[in-house]
Amino acid sequence: MDFYNLRVPLLILAALGRCCSQSLLLTDKTNGVVGKNVTFKTAITSTMDFVTVTWSFNNGQSTAPILSHVISKNSSKIDAKYASRISYNATTGEVQLRSLMKEDGGEYILSIVNSDATLQTGQILLEVLEPITDVKISSNISEAVEFDSSVVLTCSAKGSFTYKWFNGSVALVLDDTRMKLNPNGNELTITLVRRTDLRGPIICLAENTLESGKSAPFNLTVSYGPEKIVTTQTPTDPFLKKGSNLTLTCSADSDPPAQLKWMFNGAELLQKANVTISNLEAKDSGNYSCVATNVKTNRNVVSPVALVTVLEALSGTNISNSTSLLIAGNSTVNLTCSAAVGKAETVEWLKDGKPLIPGDRVILSVDKKSLTIVQVVKEDMGEYKCLLKNKVSKDEASYKMVINYGPEDVKVKAKNAVKFEESIEIACSAASIPPSMYTWKLNDTVMNFTRAIYVIEKAKAADSGIYTCEAFNPITKMMKKTTHKLAVTEVGAVDEGLSGGAIAGIVIAVLVAVIIIACIIKRKRKSGTDIPSPY
Repeated sequence: MDFYNLRVPLLILAALGRCCSQSLLLTDKTNGVVGKNVTFKTAITSTMDFVTVTWSFNNGQSTAPILSHVISKNSSKIDAKYASRISYNATTGEVQLRSLMKEDGGEYILSIVNSDATLQTGQILLEVLEPITDVKISSNISEAVEFDSSVVLTCSAKGSFTYKWFNGSVALVLDDTRMKLNPNGNELTITLVRRTDLRGPIICLAENTLESGKSAPFNLTVSYGPEKIVTTQTPTDPFLKKGSNLTLTCSADSDPPAQLKWMFNGAELLQKANVTISNLEAKDSGNYSCVATNVKTNRNVVSPVALVTVLEALSGTNISNSTSLLIAGNSTVNLTCSAAVGKAETVEWLKDGKPLIPGDRVILSVDKKSLTIVQVVKEDMGEYKCLLKNKVSKDEASYKMVINYGPEDVKVKAKNAVKFEESIEIACSAASIPPSMYTWKLNDTVMNFTRAIYVIEKAKAADSGIYTCEAFNPITKMMKKTTHKLAVTEVGAVDEGLSGGAIAGIVIAVLVAVIIIACIIKRKRKSGTDIPSPY
């Protein structure tokens, strides 16, 4: 059977078959891409009951046959225009069209004549799409300034497609106010751009139902800052010791990196992020601040001011006194505490390790650097210490105060009586500073002895008497004395001095003896008998 002789009848049958078409094809529409292949899939599982299978093409203006297959002869006839691009499956009736061209787009019709002379048809619409190529993003500006610039990104490509935008791997979120797309979807406008808007990077995707094309990652530099300026000071104390070192560091959040410089009392110090000032002097005291500048945004930010005060450490602390010779009850003394180097901010006085408590006689000056004690007493004697402090150091000095007083509480310690040729010590003592000088007298006669303890190796009768000890302070010019009575007894007897009870006992015994004798004499006289005298 000649394919071309059947062309007109087949076309008529195809046209008529549209009225009674059944579900011969799996879909009524499909897409293809220029240069690639497309297969028109059928729902046919067997062609045993078919007489002929025909495929034709309607481009919207006319219908032309493509392929005709006679089942009984198992022979196919393909139009010459499609001969090199058609593959036919005789079992299912499917056709594959290769190397698609734009003009292949249109309606493809499947017509089947059954053995009972009935006709079945099916249609599928093919849309041939251009391949997607050259997807890229362009920007209206090369650099942006945060909160100042408005950015327009345009996506362009070749082929048939629709557009999608991504920030990294996540679909770009639009608010349709500050960030929005044009109706075509290829133009993204960002008003008053922020650093986080384009951090992605940004990717444009052009796609259709069959394929897609992706742009190269796009990164737009958004200049921002400076902000979040941070400074550190080492050491952190605002009061620093003269001769020590000071290190200052500065940083700020900025893109491009901020230019940093340090200011001292309003004047530029150094254009550096880190500054070290060695061997600090008083002239280095003042206000330090850091200025961060972004040359792209033309913005700058100033750090909080760091106030640094350089102080000299205290040293050479000394206590001076107004007089070195102090006499109790007579002298007034003034102690002054000062440092040879450095200036003290606080002064504290201690006496014998405990805080000094001012009173009527103990007076501190307003600045507490001077201590005045009026009419010193011996209790004022001791170690005085002054403590000087400032913000960077402390120092101290001590002064031992000596109060000349006495003599006081002069007393002699010795026995009142000793045996003949017995040894004895007679000790004299007195509270006195400086120690007293001693003069001894026996029965008001000055003795050739000036020490505190007088020793008699072998007592004799001449050593008995009243001993007088005179204590004399050569500084206070005061003298006080006391006496002691000593009795030296004969051999075997020691008049230690009888107590009141012993004397009373002796007196009573003598009186009893006298009464007894008187009674005896009286009795003898009554009896007329002479009684001889016992004497």
